[in-house]
Amino acid sequence: MLNRIAQGVTPGATASYASSLDAVVKHIEGLEQSLKSAQATTQTKLDALFKGLGDANAAVNEAKTAADASDKSYFECAAAEQAKRQAAEAAEKSMSSSRSNEKEACQLQQDNKGFAFDAAAGKYKMSLECDFSVGNCDAQLQTLQETMLKKMEQDATAALAKNQANYNSFKATCDMKTKDFVAAQSSVSDAGTAWSNKRASCKKLSTQRQSSFCAFGSSAQSKCAAENEYTQFVAATRQAKGGIHSEADRVAEWSASQTTKCMVSKAIAKGFDAAVASADVDACASQVNFESGVGKLNTRQGELRKKLAGSNRCAAGVISFFNGQMWNVPAGDKPQSSAYTRTAFTPELNPAAGNFDFC
Repeated sequence: MLNRIAQGVTPGATASYASSLDAVVKHIEGLEQSLKSAQATTQTKLDALFKGLGDANAAVNEAKTAADASDKSYFECAAAEQAKRQAAEAAEKSMSSSRSNEKEACQLQQDNKGFAFDAAAGKYKMSLECDFSVGNCDAQLQTLQETMLKKMEQDATAALAKNQANYNSFKATCDMKTKDFVAAQSSVSDAGTAWSNKRASCKKLSTQRQSSFCAFGSSAQSKCAAENEYTQFVAATRQAKGGIHSEADRVAEWSASQTTKCMVSKAIAKGFDAAVASADVDACASQVNFESGVGKLNTRQGELRKKLAGSNRCAAGVISFFNGQMWNVPAGDKPQSSAYTRTAFTPELNPAAGNFDFC
């Protein structure tokens, strides 16, 4: 339609021809604004999705920090629980020993509570012989009373004092051992209560720990969903003959419109005097620059690869929390402290497919 036409063929043709071409230019300029507006809309959508992905990744990091802290709290609590179970066992052992000591000491007291003094014949000369004709019987009786009986009294008094001292010592020891046993009983009660209280608090921390793990898993799932949505949206911008967000289609439309606009401008400039040649078409096509005219989409692929896709990867793998270990805590009202054991804890997570198996 841009062939050369003789100027004198139809009166007013030149003005009509220029007017028609101006209308084409204006139409193309309107198309330019539509393409730029659509590109801006797509960029806004990309920015929003990328921000959402960044926020989701930050949420995963926060959830991981919280899960590590929760795991640490429970791990240390379980260790303290085992220590208190050991203390309770030591208190029970001490009470058993104290009870045995009390029985032994108090039995000694019981065995030594009696006193007996034996003035057996042969130990003391109790006989009295005198001659009335001589008249010494009164004197010998007095001597017997002053010597033998007094000696017996002295010996009995000394024996009584010694036995009393022994008994008092045994009683004091019994009283002390009884006091120790009562204290040991109190220690057993206190140690048992301390263990029970610690066990209850650890049980709560165990529940919180489990919840924090599952919260981390959910955050990782959300991050992967956001990453998948962003990746799919970027792919859609590169899809030829795609949807409304296809940059590939806009590049083609921009190239066609800008080449046409350039050719029309050349046709207006030449008027009916000369035709638009193929060289003009090539020249116009070579001048088209989508990036400077509209602006390429910023899909942040480098940032995506370095910071987001590599962080909290959306692939199956093991996860280690506080120190990669967990406590196996025995059940029962009075479990053995030796039944508390530690094992490795590195559960597997595939956030692209689901949460942890225990969630």
